[in-house]
Amino acid sequence: MEKQFSREDRLMNKLLNEAGTEKPSADFKKQIMMKVEARNASIKPYEPLISKAVWMALGGVLIVSVLALYFINTDVSFSYDLNFNFLKAIEIPSMNLSRTMQIAIAFVALFFLEVPFLKRFLDREYRL
Repeated sequence: MEKQFSREDRLMNKLLNEAGTEKPSADFKKQIMMKVEARNASIKPYEPLISKAVWMALGGVLIVSVLALYFINTDVSFSYDLNFNFLKAIEIPSMNLSRTMQIAIAFVALFFLEVPFLKRFLDREYRL
């Protein structure tokens, strides 16, 4: 069996020596660079993943939350009367799920919410 491999090895060496190696032309690099430049690949400017408007909204929510916590814990009171008695008429069925099941449902929901956004982002990023 080893004789067969050595015979094939010698045959391959002989064929490769006869064929020789192919050498590129003198202006090979120049031709490649001209083809690359001809593609007119434009570089996109940097766009942050989270825009300034979203950061402003998050900052606003944070400030409003801190102010709300401050006013809730002080003696400042506003005169308002909110009546939520109509909510007692609505009967919501209760479900007893284990903590593990609740976490699993939350992860699946996040997954299905996140996938379309990621797909849209990747399509925009890598479109041809």
